[in-house]
Amino acid sequence: MSVAVLSAIAAMLAAAGDAAPAPPPDGDGIAIDAVGGCPEVAAVRRLLANLVSPDEAHVAPISIQDRGTQYRVAVRASAMMIDDPARNCADRARHAAVFAANELHAPKIVLGPPEFTIEKGLIFEIASNNGGVVWAPGAEFRGAYGSKRWSLFGSAGARGPVTLMLDHDWRAELLRFPLDAGARVTGTYGRFRPWLTVGGSLTVTGIIGQELVQTEREWRVDVGALAMGGATLRITDRLGLSAALTVRWYPRRYQLQVVPAGTVGETPAWWFGIAGDYTLDGKGSTPP
Repeated sequence: MSVAVLSAIAAMLAAAGDAAPAPPPDGDGIAIDAVGGCPEVAAVRRLLANLVSPDEAHVAPISIQDRGTQYRVAVRASAMMIDDPARNCADRARHAAVFAANELHAPKIVLGPPEFTIEKGLIFEIASNNGGVVWAPGAEFRGAYGSKRWSLFGSAGARGPVTLMLDHDWRAELLRFPLDAGARVTGTYGRFRPWLTVGGSLTVTGIIGQELVQTEREWRVDVGALAMGGATLRITDRLGLSAALTVRWYPRRYQLQVVPAGTVGETPAWWFGIAGDYTLDGKGSTPP
């Protein structure tokens, strides 16, 4: 807290103290270790009685040192040195009381979504293929930027090879590299942050037939849509764990053909997945 802010609060305390002075606590009240006589210990006690509860008064002792034209106030590991050539003891008492109260009083601060979030982890997706089910393991890197309820979202990832079963026992290997962008809406409930992401997807897809002669992998870009719902549990101030369910839709399915057999299948239109990540959060925001 800056000296200017402390001065403003101290002025308010002075007015409150003049209007309704509080009696000093008894000997087992606020513990003050004072060196020198300016500010007076009794004045600091009287002002602190208006600012902290009896329980907070016993959190830690307060150290006040009169060093002539300067004075030092310390509570636990926090300390402040203030220059006061005029040796205004009343002002010194008010500044000392404000500083000590700020350290003794520990409010439960409510934070909104962080300024940014980075997520790294694994994802497993499944899709329907020719009457059966195929699944693809993968890894993904995601990020969300924005400290309000809505934020911008982007991700990049890779999916392991999938063998598609086609008509007449033909097979093809599928590789996918999704690139996503969209918007995320986030709620905050203590350490728990549920969120929902919607956006578009450009997926670089590589396809190669199996057990074929003179075949090469063909590459294309599939345009689709993405919806992802999940939640993040904050473990520390910056680190957390998250889990999510994903749905991907590709309206333009790729027709798979074998010469001379013709069309023997197509790529899946829907992919459903589950993701698990660890997260790195930026500084928490203040809720509106």
